[in-house]
Amino acid sequence: MINNYLNSLSSKSVWAFTKQTTNYEMAFNATKLFANYCENEDTTSVNIEDYFTQNSAQYGIDTDRHRMLVISQLFGLITKTPFYTRGSQYNKERPTEIFDMIRDCQIGTPIYNKVKTEQLLKLKIHAIIDTANNNEGYNVLPVLFIYKVLKTLKDKYQIESISIDHLYTYVMTCKSYDEVDDAVEYIKNNAPISAKLVKAFKDFSRVLTVIKNNISLFIVEQNTISINPTFDDYFYNNFVTKFDFDALHEQLLRDVDYSYFLYNYQGFEINLIDEPSYRVSTHKSADLQLDEDTDKKEKEYQEKVDKVKESNVNDDVANDAYKVAPVVAIKTQVAMKFERNPLLGKLAIKNAYYTCEYNRQHKTFTSQSTQKPYMEAHHLIPIVFQKAMWDKYHINIDCVENLVSLCPTCHKAFHYGTVDVKREYVEMLFKQIEHKYKAIGFDISLVEIKRCYGVE
Repeated sequence: MINNYLNSLSSKSVWAFTKQTTNYEMAFNATKLFANYCENEDTTSVNIEDYFTQNSAQYGIDTDRHRMLVISQLFGLITKTPFYTRGSQYNKERPTEIFDMIRDCQIGTPIYNKVKTEQLLKLKIHAIIDTANNNEGYNVLPVLFIYKVLKTLKDKYQIESISIDHLYTYVMTCKSYDEVDDAVEYIKNNAPISAKLVKAFKDFSRVLTVIKNNISLFIVEQNTISINPTFDDYFYNNFVTKFDFDALHEQLLRDVDYSYFLYNYQGFEINLIDEPSYRVSTHKSADLQLDEDTDKKEKEYQEKVDKVKESNVNDDVANDAYKVAPVVAIKTQVAMKFERNPLLGKLAIKNAYYTCEYNRQHKTFTSQSTQKPYMEAHHLIPIVFQKAMWDKYHINIDCVENLVSLCPTCHKAFHYGTVDVKREYVEMLFKQIEHKYKAIGFDISLVEIKRCYGVE
């Protein structure tokens, strides 16, 4: 079995990130330069390559090549559209919300280090490579996966450290969290490694360098890696037990979901750079009830939609979002789980030019966040029918094709209006977006949508 596994590996099997520069601070400084470029230059006529070359020194960046910005994109400080395509048209990209949070922070301050830690924890193998064809299907979060393997070896088998060769061979070749136990089994039995493949892995992948150079969760020596005991309990209690990462893995399969997750602050509130000054309770978050107050969830969603910056929105990122299977709702409290992606809601509003699609003449107040007419995003087919629609039509209804922009009054009509009012709204808006359904092969009838609202 071990020999079969080894024979299945190639130099492209390992978690790959081949860029030379992996320093977060350099990426942060490069993003500062890029933000200044976006704010003060005509990006359609001023070449980013020339601008970067001319200004890199004053920002303390150790290279004058603008390709350094790909590292900023890796860390989620600058958008990347399309998400998994080689190269980038930087005149289309913008700094993200996560960068705005720390833009004026001094490097090394607690808030800076918390955001830096969050961005390192959010790295996903499939996202940090140049093309979708390389490592396709590899969707684990590398920091978490390595920790899970080392933690299991330590707690179950009293194995405190493992060789770097075993790390590359049996850990950094895994695709899903289901493989943690397999990796543990190979390593605890001191399974053989292939010196030829390990050398290729070390030359090809700098994922470990990214982790070693930026956070202190692991002790990485010349030949071994182990969990840093200073951070072990702190990380386990404040992060590992707090979130359901198996569910998160499924939630982040779509480009659009992962990009929102990466570009926006998720509130991990953990610092793996400064030594923890306290220990916290091992108490796990309580389970959510499935009948959680609908109004509260709706309000939270609309607030997130309103706060999404238009500069972070690009239509390309939502392409084909309807094709990816939805995940069945779970009871575990997962702070990063998005039953509805706010970025898609923002796209619907932006595409409607901040008007109400039921009646373009409807007036509303000016949003503090956008300084534009406040609108709300509404799924014409309610998100509670997501699984049913996937099972029947193979369509994920959390997509721009199923979203409409409504003024607050019209939106509330869907939730609180009489049967006649709801019927009228459904009929009117179905006419507005029926062509979008047809464009993605969604052959649902008006009668079936009415049935979703109980107004057939």
